[in-house]
Amino acid sequence: MTEEGAVLEELMDYLGEASGSIRASRRLLAEHASDDDPGHLRLLARLSEALDATERASREARRQRGIG
Repeated sequence: MTEEGAVLEELMDYLGEASGSIRASRRLLAEHASDDDPGHLRLLARLSEALDATERASREARRQRGIG
């Protein structure tokens, strides 16, 4: 495996972990946050944006690696 391939593999692992952590954080906040608190709603939106960004980055890394 080339050095670039190894870096992309490690990157995909980290992105997978990050996505899982963000997903768990978003679920926790959604379960326990007040629906009428604007701060909680903003944070929930930011977590959703972060999850979307990590998933896009993961897809791009897979594409570059030739896996998906």
